[in-house]
Amino acid sequence: MLTPDIPHNEVERLRALYEYDILDTPADSLFDGVAELAATLCGTPFAAVTLIDKDRQWFKAEHGMGVGQSDITRDHSLCAHAILQEEYFEVPDLSLDERFVGNPALGGEVKIRFYGGSQLTTDSGATLGMLCVMDLQPRLLSPAQQRALSQLSNMVMALLATSKRNRQLHDSRALLDRRSSELVSANLFLDSMIEHIPAAVYIKDATLLRYVRVNRAAEEMMGMSREQVIGKGAAELFGQHQANILEEQDRQVAVNNPAFEAVDQLISSRRGARVLHTRKVPVSDAQGMLTHILGIAEDVTRQKAMQAEILDLNDVLHAKARDLEAMNRSLEVFSAAATHDLRSPLGVIAGYAGLLEKKYGPLLDDKGRGYLSIIGGRAKSMAQLIDDLLAFSKLGHRAVSTSTVDMQALVTSVVAELQPDIAIRTHIELGPLPPAQADAALLQQVWVNLLSNAIKYSRQAPSPLVEVSGRTEGGEVIYTVRDNGAGFDMAGYDKLFAVFQRLHTDQEFEGTGIGLPIVHRIVTQHGGRVWAESRVGHGAVFHFALPAVAQDASEAHEAHKAPPGV
Repeated sequence: MLTPDIPHNEVERLRALYEYDILDTPADSLFDGVAELAATLCGTPFAAVTLIDKDRQWFKAEHGMGVGQSDITRDHSLCAHAILQEEYFEVPDLSLDERFVGNPALGGEVKIRFYGGSQLTTDSGATLGMLCVMDLQPRLLSPAQQRALSQLSNMVMALLATSKRNRQLHDSRALLDRRSSELVSANLFLDSMIEHIPAAVYIKDATLLRYVRVNRAAEEMMGMSREQVIGKGAAELFGQHQANILEEQDRQVAVNNPAFEAVDQLISSRRGARVLHTRKVPVSDAQGMLTHILGIAEDVTRQKAMQAEILDLNDVLHAKARDLEAMNRSLEVFSAAATHDLRSPLGVIAGYAGLLEKKYGPLLDDKGRGYLSIIGGRAKSMAQLIDDLLAFSKLGHRAVSTSTVDMQALVTSVVAELQPDIAIRTHIELGPLPPAQADAALLQQVWVNLLSNAIKYSRQAPSPLVEVSGRTEGGEVIYTVRDNGAGFDMAGYDKLFAVFQRLHTDQEFEGTGIGLPIVHRIVTQHGGRVWAESRVGHGAVFHFALPAVAQDASEAHEAHKAPPGV
């Protein structure tokens, strides 16, 4: 027994076989009928339609053998030898052919002696298998029988081609059904989307300029149902004058094919006058012919009314701003005059109190001298309050001039200036301070006020300590002043940066209530923020943050404080 050779075009042959998608398919009476007809015409007990796969021979149909749609290995296949021949292949006596002697397929109770077959060949020359007949006796087929077998093999190829086309048709129909279902779903989705678009959507026929479709928003805008709109032109819905304007826009789109965006238009509808902002685009078919005009109209009636109200409010606000500016100028004049007029009598009071104490002090008892001391102290406090109030008032009109400030040097100089007022036992720890973009003169006042407060409120501590530190974080430069002094109740936090609001009495600690408001105003003028944390008897921590990149004062936000937290 010889193993059958592999055809020279095996790759193309298998590709052609698999394209028919016929292997392992159910039995087919047409193929069975061809096998039976071949056996009858050739006078043989057996016939089969076989296909040669990569490693096996598969029976698509058989007659008389009783093997059904089984398969055998390709090495034992008679047809695997037959596909190597030209058109018709015949072996009169298999027992005498060395290729088949000892072939297991010929053993058993049925010993086949004769084999004849016609190849199943595609138009491209790929042989898929055989239409074969077999007999138990040696023999030869007549030329007429050979021709009949050849014609039947052509019939088998026609059946294979038909089966292939049927499967392709079935697949195409299934694909068409799937695509149709997808198209229906897409159309339903598109319809739903159009219906739920809040803007009015309508479609007009490009020739007659009549409405062929509108959505729910268009019905609401027009005050009409779609049944009242479909098939009508603009003149029937809005009047001739308005129709002339709308249809002229439609014609511009139809002739020039541009997208059209109209200015806001006043439309008269059954809902009354409406202001619409409309966009129109041309819609063409597959050949590029204009068929429809799509319009999307947004009802901006309410927005226009609100814009008018906003403009009116802006006019009112501008007028109020002018009034406030004039009032501020008046307050500035009043503040300057008041401070000047108040300083003069205060100077006189302080002067005469000093003269009384100098000339007549020895003549007064302790109570009288106490009165003079109170008068002098109050006059001094009043003068300081006037100076602080004037300084606070001037801050609102001073332009912020920013430059790179060496914060380490600035704070060191402030500490040196305050040193004469610092009790010997007060200790100030100065940590590294990153530079900032700021107005150095204004920042100096911030540090003076914060450090003075820290020193003042910690002087009663057993070991007064003031700590100064800085860091860069999240686009900000943050500075901190911490003391271990009296602290304050966070319940009064909202008063902390308000003018004349103090959280301690004059008997506890002196002050005018202007220092922290000045700090707050300067920091916020720089576009920064200031906040504090404290507990009564456990000191206070004041923070202020400046933008890492300098901001123009006009761009800075109004005063804002971080949420207080202990």
